[in-house]
Amino acid sequence: MIADSSVLKKHTAIKRSTRIISLTLVLLGVFSFLLLTWNDSLEFYNSADPSENKKNSEEESEKKFVYKLPNLLKTADSFLSNENELNFQKVKEEISNIQSEVEVDIPEPSSKATSKFSSRSFQTDNVVTATTTTTLNPRSSSLALQKNCDHKKFDPRTDFLDIIRTSPAVLFIKSSQADSIFLKNLLQREFEISPELATVDLEKHSHGYELEKYIKQNKLNIDTSAALESIQSPYLFLNGISVINRGMVRDIIEPHSKGLLLPLLKSEARGNLLVEKKDIPSNS
Repeated sequence: MIADSSVLKKHTAIKRSTRIISLTLVLLGVFSFLLLTWNDSLEFYNSADPSENKKNSEEESEKKFVYKLPNLLKTADSFLSNENELNFQKVKEEISNIQSEVEVDIPEPSSKATSKFSSRSFQTDNVVTATTTTTLNPRSSSLALQKNCDHKKFDPRTDFLDIIRTSPAVLFIKSSQADSIFLKNLLQREFEISPELATVDLEKHSHGYELEKYIKQNKLNIDTSAALESIQSPYLFLNGISVINRGMVRDIIEPHSKGLLLPLLKSEARGNLLVEKKDIPSNS
């Protein structure tokens, strides 16, 4: 009887332990189920409200942008400042080149150069402009004008030589004077001259007065004591030598009336000119 009682107590203790373990496992399972269910509900709630998530993302982006914006502005300001310095340096070099050229062409004491600079802000692409003004005094201008006039001043000697080179036979006339017209017609009507006679009208020449004065003073075989006013055109040159030195009557008209003008012209031709008498038909 006593043995049966001890066995019964032992069996009852085992059942109690089994129940406790089973209950513990059940509670643990329920707790795990509730935990998994809560996580799924939280993820569904977050996915069901995208506007709020988007708003939060935008706020975070704005915070990051505000944080980085000062650094970007500082970098842009530094870049534009460097570009301003480069532009200003280029303009300064160009102005130096212009001033050096002005100093070469114009005497320094007679010129004044002022430079004005105006710059725009970096918002308008950092445009830097330069204005250079050069002022010349009247004395400098007159000297420059006189220099140009002297450079283009008429040289009668050079002009005379250029005309003589056009032909071995050259006749200088004045179309308003009878002696000039008479000699021109005489040579063209009665004489064959080759190369062709070159005729220069001093009244139509742009510097006829200076050219005639040079001929009278330097190219005629006359007495140096003779007055230049008494010498009149025409002036005939064969091979650069003057034929008329004592006047039209003594050097042209008298020899022509005696039949001596052709030999006179041939003697001055010296083989460089062909001078022949033309066959003039008689009136009979």
